[in-house]
Amino acid sequence: MKKLLNLAAALVVAAAITGFALAGTASTVKSVHLNAQNPSTAFSVRIHQPKKIVLYVGSAKVATTTMCVKGTTVSTRSRSFATDGTRNMLWHIRGRQDVCYVSVSAAVEGRDGGYVSVDVYPR
Repeated sequence: MKKLLNLAAALVVAAAITGFALAGTASTVKSVHLNAQNPSTAFSVRIHQPKKIVLYVGSAKVATTTMCVKGTTVSTRSRSFATDGTRNMLWHIRGRQDVCYVSVSAAVEGRDGGYVSVDVYPR
C-alpha cells in the first residue's frame, strides 16, 4: 500500500512538472529573414491575452509599436533597436491584457542578412 501511494505521488509530481514546462513554452508568431534581395520588411500581429511577448533581433535595425487593450484602457509603447538581442515587448505595459497588437518594421544595410522574430508566451 505504501509503495502504491509513493508511485501515485511520483506521478502527480511528474504531471505537475510537465504541465509547468508546457505552459511556459513559447510559440513563434512571425519570423522574417532579411537579405540583400529583401532588405526590409514590416508586419503586424494580433495576440490574444499574452503573458509575455519577446522580440528577437539579429543584425537588423528595428522599430516597433506595441498597443495593448484591457477593457477600455489602451496602453501604447514605441521603441527602436539597432543592436542584436531579445526584448520584452510588454516592458512598461501593465499585465493581464485582453489583446495586444505589435507592429514591427525592420531593415538591414549592405549584403549581410538579418533576422526578426516575435515569440509569444500564452497565459
